[in-house]
Amino acid sequence: MHQTNTNAQNSSATKDSLRSLTQRVAQHWAQRTFDELPQTDVDMVRQRLLDTLAAGMAGIDAEETAAVRAGMLAIHGQAGSAAGAALWGTDLKLPAPQAALVNGTAAHARELDDFDGCGHTGAVVVPAVMAVAQGCGADGATVMTAIAAGYDLAGRMLNAAGGYRPHNALGWHSTATCGTFGAALAAARVLGLDADRTAQALGIAGSYMGGVWAFMQDGAMTKRMHPGKAAETGVTAAYLAQAGMTGPAQILEAPWGGFFTTYCGAHAQPQRVLEQLGEFNAIALTGIKPYACCRASHGAIDALLELRAAHGLRAQDIARIDVHCPAHTVKLVGSHRVDNVLEAQMSMPYALAVTALSGRADLPQFAPLQTDDPEVRRLIAHTALHADLPAEHVHGPLLKLQCVDGRRLQAQVQFAKGHARNPISAAELRAKAQSLIAPPLGQARFEALEQAVDQLQAHHDFDTFAALLQAA
Repeated sequence: MHQTNTNAQNSSATKDSLRSLTQRVAQHWAQRTFDELPQTDVDMVRQRLLDTLAAGMAGIDAEETAAVRAGMLAIHGQAGSAAGAALWGTDLKLPAPQAALVNGTAAHARELDDFDGCGHTGAVVVPAVMAVAQGCGADGATVMTAIAAGYDLAGRMLNAAGGYRPHNALGWHSTATCGTFGAALAAARVLGLDADRTAQALGIAGSYMGGVWAFMQDGAMTKRMHPGKAAETGVTAAYLAQAGMTGPAQILEAPWGGFFTTYCGAHAQPQRVLEQLGEFNAIALTGIKPYACCRASHGAIDALLELRAAHGLRAQDIARIDVHCPAHTVKLVGSHRVDNVLEAQMSMPYALAVTALSGRADLPQFAPLQTDDPEVRRLIAHTALHADLPAEHVHGPLLKLQCVDGRRLQAQVQFAKGHARNPISAAELRAKAQSLIAPPLGQARFEALEQAVDQLQAHHDFDTFAALLQAA
């Protein structure tokens, strides 16, 4: 008997070695059911679903969302059509891929969507899942399983790419690159594709992904569209695979043209895609944002709020702000140029200035811009970021204040609010969601949506859930 079991194990290991990384991930998630998800994962899916929908509602009237929506409606001419998937916050619908594009753009348009994982996983995975679910009669349990799958693979892809800093330093926006795989897997799971066709969807999606950081030079709108485009690509790939289109089975590890060789170079760690697969979901690595700006500024914001509260500081008490951080942080959020909302959200000097003035860093501090305030302009000019911490430094920056009265104060927050090791509370998430969903949809609709998210696994008709996101 022992010899038989050993032979069976050896046979299984041999089969695994003959399958690509893509095929092994596809098989795992094509077979995994809602009942097999740990309760902690289910709870995180609910939280991130509500948070992403709230971020999407905040972004429905953003300039970038309006442009993408208008462009897609001009192409497809389906304004008000009964067919297709809902465009959140409107009474309009589009085909599933384009609905995912519009809604993914909205979810990222205000920098309020979740962070880590692939970068901004919710804005990629949730719009993809919801767009597909409306067209195929998926139930709530399937939707939740698909979201869990998408989060897991998107996060695994960035870890295997070498991590956030190395991958993004090459010029790739990881939300767009790694997120595309998460969207494709999630969409395939909603469609109920088998392992082979799920692998085909991943291969197709990986053949057409992109997303680069060139927008940093001039604050271009494309940054906001990256999650939506990744969602669109993933949805299209899943439908193509369902129809019989094939994609490269070794899209991840192919020595010529594979993701790791082409997009990651020497930083790649391909086997991390499979690390603890089925035992740990990368959704646990993601966090929920308390502030409406780039996550790289959050640790310094927390430190400033800590000093502000401890010493009763007002903006006019601060003569100078110095932030000590790694070079990547300076590159990402060190700009003093603030000519539009995106530049404000990608500027730590601006974020610290409005926080010092108001004690807040929520959406009203960034949109509309507060640069007409002379105190904001003064503090921006007197804030400096210093790239003197090592590249491997992963905790919060060291914030130093020089006060007008001569005091010198400093603080450093190891894990900024929202991090997996310093999460926002259920009450804080609800307050954030309510503040973003109730204004466009009304308080009653917010409460109905909150309840629907909480009971999603019991929904048999996902269209009724999606209808809560449309204009009354």
